Amino acid sequence: MEQRLCQSYGMPLVELFLAAFAMAQERNYISICGKTKTSIKWTEEHKSSNTNLSISLNNGIYSISGKFNGKQISKKVKSKGKPWYQNIAYNAGLTLKNGRSVEYECFRPDNIKLYTMSAAKKGTEKLDGKNAVRIEVSLTGFMSAFWSCDYYFDMSSLMFVGYKGVNGDPGTPETKISVAR
Repeated sequence: MEQRLCQSYGMPLVELFLAAFAMAQERNYISICGKTKTSIKWTEEHKSSNTNLSISLNNGIYSISGKFNGKQISKKVKSKGKPWYQNIAYNAGLTLKNGRSVEYECFRPDNIKLYTMSAAKKGTEKLDGKNAVRIEVSLTGFMSAFWSCDYYFDMSSLMFVGYKGVNGDPGTPETKISVAR
């Protein structure tokens, strides 16, 4: 399994967990954080001249190579034994289709550190006037008390349709992402 990590261009911290690494098609979203409104376009592949990494998982060891923030890197990181879902917005709807929760691991794109995360189905809620499956994502262990966010998925297709969460220091406004109309 190989996934690519690419650098974001001043997008909110939400890209650490939503990053547009590989999507099946182009989709457009609107991100609102306080008074700042940003357009997000997810495409098949997003490339950056500063970061272009390949990460592969073989026998419990991640091999990371390529360019990170303009510098060549090559390193190995031991898996914590959880499934690897680099882009939970792409995976969670289908992953939790028949389950309630999952722990997984992913690399944070701004520092290439491996984190263990938890995604738990919390039922359905209205998002932009439509029913959506809500999945809460958080760090695991002690850090779970300090951060969580919600991802929303279309009830029938299980495609990502929204996000709500705070992506910054205390006092940072909540970021909301929804399908662009």
